[in-house]
Amino acid sequence: MASINLHNVCLDYPLYGAYDFSLKRRLLGHLIREKGETRIIRAVDNVTIEAEAGTRIGLAGPNGSGKSTLLRLIAGVYPPSSGRVAVSGNVVPLLGLNAGVNLDFIAEDNIALLLRISGRKPTRAVLDEIWAFTELEERMQRLPLRMFSSGMLMRVLFATATAFPADILLLDEWLSVVDEHFAEKAERRLQNLVSQAAIVIIASHDQPLLRRTCTSIINLDHGRIASTVAVEPPSPFSFELREQRA
Repeated sequence: MASINLHNVCLDYPLYGAYDFSLKRRLLGHLIREKGETRIIRAVDNVTIEAEAGTRIGLAGPNGSGKSTLLRLIAGVYPPSSGRVAVSGNVVPLLGLNAGVNLDFIAEDNIALLLRISGRKPTRAVLDEIWAFTELEERMQRLPLRMFSSGMLMRVLFATATAFPADILLLDEWLSVVDEHFAEKAERRLQNLVSQAAIVIIASHDQPLLRRTCTSIINLDHGRIASTVAVEPPSPFSFELREQRA
């Protein structure tokens, strides 16, 4: 059974360099604290969240409020400085598609590497299915990613990241692709991935998206939960394309 439990979780970043101390103190004010000789910034401050199967949580708040950091903490990218994090289920964190990519490696090797990082076996059938979704020429599988345009690179990374369903899906903004001819296909796949996941947490500035997608919205302010708002999404979770293309 998929579940997420955060109890009184805090995450502190150390700050290094005298110039940074002075600049960040002026910009961030009370967020910067001192521990002995090391100054820190508290990015997540005493957060408690419980999520079971069927939960759709939206994380809202201005830049710097802690949305992305909280997602990375749930994904296990960052260990908490204090508090308890317990996550049960297969987690797919779509927090930055290029994480773990080596642009000097050929496309096929990068796909295999990303699959292994996510705990999947890169069989020939899986690799072929992912490549077919990209709609790129077969010969390009043997080329280094450095030779790909940004649109082609996004196709490869998106196809790989969304190849398998997830128990828990973490989204930092609603992913989009730069190639408009590929965008509608990618959007449908992402919507399907969201609909199949037991738990979804989306960080976004798009309030209409959060309201039509989520069962609750957590508003963050300087790493703290400022408020939690229950919403009534369409049932079953029906997602609309943001753009209708001819």
